[in-house]
Amino acid sequence: MRAIAHSAILSLVLALSVACGGGRPESEQQTPAAGGTDGRQVSLDKNDYPVFPNPDSGADPAVPAEQGGRGFTGEEWETNTDFDLIGDPRAVKGGIFREAMTDFPATLRYIGPNLSVWNAMVHGLVYESLLGLHPVTLEYIPAVATHWQISPDRLTYRFRLDPNARFSDGMPVTSEDVIASWRLMVDKTVQDPLRNALFSNYEQPVAESKYIVRFRAKEPAWTALYYLSGLPIYPAHVLKGIDGARYIREYNDKMLPGTGEYLITPADVDKGRSIRIRRRNDYWADNYRRNIGTGNFDEIREIVVRDRNLEFEMVKRGDLDYYVVNRAQMWVEELNFDRIQNGQLQKRKVWNHAPNSIQGIAFNTRRAPYDDIRLRKALRHLFNRELMIEKLTYSEYLPMDSMYPGTIYENPNNEKIRFDPQTAVRLLTEAGWKDRNAQGLLVRNGAPLVLELLYYSQASERFLTIYQEDLRKVGITLNLRYVTPETAFKLLDEQQFGMFSVGYGGGGPFPLPEQFFHSAQADQKASTNITGFKEPRVDKLIEAYNLEFDVKKRAALLRELDGIVSAAHHYLLEWYAPYQRVVFWNKFGYPNGVFTRVGDYRDAVGLWWFDPQKNNELQASLKDPSKKLAVGASDDRYWLEFAKVEEQQNPIATR
Repeated sequence: MRAIAHSAILSLVLALSVACGGGRPESEQQTPAAGGTDGRQVSLDKNDYPVFPNPDSGADPAVPAEQGGRGFTGEEWETNTDFDLIGDPRAVKGGIFREAMTDFPATLRYIGPNLSVWNAMVHGLVYESLLGLHPVTLEYIPAVATHWQISPDRLTYRFRLDPNARFSDGMPVTSEDVIASWRLMVDKTVQDPLRNALFSNYEQPVAESKYIVRFRAKEPAWTALYYLSGLPIYPAHVLKGIDGARYIREYNDKMLPGTGEYLITPADVDKGRSIRIRRRNDYWADNYRRNIGTGNFDEIREIVVRDRNLEFEMVKRGDLDYYVVNRAQMWVEELNFDRIQNGQLQKRKVWNHAPNSIQGIAFNTRRAPYDDIRLRKALRHLFNRELMIEKLTYSEYLPMDSMYPGTIYENPNNEKIRFDPQTAVRLLTEAGWKDRNAQGLLVRNGAPLVLELLYYSQASERFLTIYQEDLRKVGITLNLRYVTPETAFKLLDEQQFGMFSVGYGGGGPFPLPEQFFHSAQADQKASTNITGFKEPRVDKLIEAYNLEFDVKKRAALLRELDGIVSAAHHYLLEWYAPYQRVVFWNKFGYPNGVFTRVGDYRDAVGLWWFDPQKNNELQASLKDPSKKLAVGASDDRYWLEFAKVEEQQNPIATR
């Protein structure tokens, strides 16, 4: 399950629905057996866990081996049977994991309008794709498909489905399910222009047999296999007769049967309050190597808590198990109370290689006055992020000057925009905002410069009010409009905003600029090109990038693109951090690294487990305050050390 569900292409983020971890350099390999957290002796040797246990046991006997049926050898096909364990085999099944969501989701879908990062997490638990990406090596590994085949011209892609694969309603997965899933992706009435565009790059797939399906790409792009392998598999027998518009209506508040480890039924949904995500007891791939030690909780309980302060108080009381710390002040000053000091609550700053995506303020350049680059640049110069980073975030973050900060794709020549009111006033004057009315407000043609900033996180207010005041000082009125996340995503999809406070979730392991910057998406509703970015040279760079199979050459193309996009000032860039910060009750186990190498805080739901021994010790500590628990190091740098060892062992490959 928990290989990277890498093609969950979204309305707001391309989120990694990752809940996998593990994998280590040879010098870090553990002993071949160790005690499980429930007292079992378990093997840590990957070879003791078959990639395909009981292969073809569920195959239709009427399908011959050469058509992917029983006895299929995989000769002249590709697969991967050498990958390391993803989860920790010492994990045990059971227990409940309780966490908060800031608002009840507008939909349970992950295709169509009104999506969020929460939808990405849930989708990765309920559905699987044709292939996955190993979270350490980023190599393709089997998922619903056991094997794949690419033609020499890189236009034809064939997948052999696992005959054992089953949906949660018990129906077997066949080629018709793959075709039905593709059809939904390209259906324009599903109101998802990005997926429409991406999957329209393939001709209609062909079912060569019950278990072999063939795609033909319209051009030999490196992204062809990337997108195809991540196609989520939906059931054709349920989608029969359902077009995109009907799917949007009928599956807004319920989910299609999936092949993944978890499910959500209508009985699990308490509208406006909570959602239960329950582990299947009949999951078809439970003993496959890719799933060893993952999908451990019997239930993941998502509880609506609209106030972050209340959420933290609920964690401290024990009403919730997990809290993502998104305020530096809390991390530095507030996480030193008794439950932290006695080890009952744990805090971790987890350093890894998760991609950092855009955080800041998006300008809707489709409408005035945001269509003027001089105004946009002036607004960037009036954002005192140096002060905010130092005083409000305790220097915990780094300024963001790129669409791809801290990566090989960042253009080092990007202009470093800093707080500079004088330059801002000059730019505003050039843009025609040079006169003032009786109230001292900047006016042009008699109309004052009044802006509106849409935001949905109350934690942002202390930054935004500073910005509001600095704009007031130069004669600009900024109205701050707080809305719920559900409303925010709807307004974003409808392009009904001027400025939008945005924090994308971590992007995929390979940047996909087509989502955010190609002009084909600029004027489409529910598009991920939320600012309306259009630039012919960027379109050409994206097209060249998609066709380039050499990673180093792709990086060079993206550096040029990054320079152009950054100089267009469609985003007021803020800051980023190369880590995740969380607080949780000391009753959970987790593998080395806490999260995956390229994952984030969402990994916990599929990667961690309820540890009975830790819970017994926790309960004893709660009854007897004299019983202290291990506090643990607040910083976890496992993946940084992993990278150092990896570099020493293979210095050429890691450059």
